[in-house]
Amino acid sequence: MNLDLIALASIAFLSSFGHCYGMCGGFVLAYTQLAKQIKLPFFILTFSYHFSRIFAYICLGIFFGFFGSLFSFSEVAKGVLFFIIGIFMIFLGFALIFKGKFLKFFENSYFFDCFIKNSIPKLIQKKSLKTTMILGFLNGFIPCGLVYFYIAFGMSMQNIYMASLIMFIFGVSTLPAMIFFAYFSKTMNDRFKKIASMISYVLIILYGIYFSYIGFSFTR
Repeated sequence: MNLDLIALASIAFLSSFGHCYGMCGGFVLAYTQLAKQIKLPFFILTFSYHFSRIFAYICLGIFFGFFGSLFSFSEVAKGVLFFIIGIFMIFLGFALIFKGKFLKFFENSYFFDCFIKNSIPKLIQKKSLKTTMILGFLNGFIPCGLVYFYIAFGMSMQNIYMASLIMFIFGVSTLPAMIFFAYFSKTMNDRFKKIASMISYVLIILYGIYFSYIGFSFTR
């Protein structure tokens, strides 16, 4: 399991330099502009924002960890869950690599666009620490293929604690790139971002193959 945690941290860290910029960059820029108008130290606002973002991931881990635990009543049910998660990871990995309409299918969210995205402009007008924290929390619910991968991995643990830990690792591992978004976006070339993202996507596919095999073994 220790190797899994290292691999999960590596996937999140590498992918954060490419994919996370595209998905969460708008949120980061919004809170950065908001921070300039709030009379509080920038590091407090940054800490509050990312604390709320990681807390949102942990909440997702608790919910889906509980859902995954419902399949622990038999080896067959566990096998089916692993197999479905594995196939999902494989498709997700290829979607992240080739992008296009396939990825849009995974990252499309009617609920997010209608209820969360439209409320952000009004939220930003309320310049306060609370606003920064709410913005960070909402960031955690952006429809994102990488978040789905970690949710799926957390479900496979069939344990609320482990699922929460996995989502926590994801949030913390993306911190370096997300905190230094402006700096890294200027200094890192596109070639490095593509290579780092590709490595993480291939690892997702390999995990998918592994989970599918484990699931198939349970159902035999």
